[in-house]
Amino acid sequence: MLPERVFCSPVVLRHFRPGDASGVQQLAGDRAVADTTAVIPHPYPGGMAEAWIATHEDERARGKQYVFAIARAVDEKLVGAIALRPVASEHENVGYWIGREYWGNSYATAATRAMIALAFSCLDCQQVTASYLTRNPGSGRVLEKCGLVLVRRELRDHRGQPEEFCVRGITRDAWEQLR
Repeated sequence: MLPERVFCSPVVLRHFRPGDASGVQQLAGDRAVADTTAVIPHPYPGGMAEAWIATHEDERARGKQYVFAIARAVDEKLVGAIALRPVASEHENVGYWIGREYWGNSYATAATRAMIALAFSCLDCQQVTASYLTRNPGSGRVLEKCGLVLVRRELRDHRGQPEEFCVRGITRDAWEQLR
């Protein structure tokens, strides 16, 4: 089981609370945010944030997925979300998004580093992978700074159109060498 809170300056990772739904709705509802992810729809339907948050406890209990709110450490302001899947899905092991007004503050990098550490120290993961749209080089830089190397490029359906995704990964051995 993973901890409920993880401090990784400049952010803290914590479980989502029902009161976070309006913040999720606002941040994830931004077209610029949704367009850079594989899973956030646009427009973001009303009630979707509440329904999404309501799934987290069951997913944690089953060990399927661990979703954390990314909040600024100084004031706990919600800035995004990150998920860790012990068994890679079609969206790999790690996925994240950050609200547009918070881009460029190293929040995604800090959160991703923490999730990789949790995957290798608390779960039986031997490799962690993450993917991003090739046209989103910011996400590529986040993963590169976390030690993930390019594994492959592939075309995937994105909103009904084929788009190129890059898949990056890091093994437990490579992560231990970086530490």
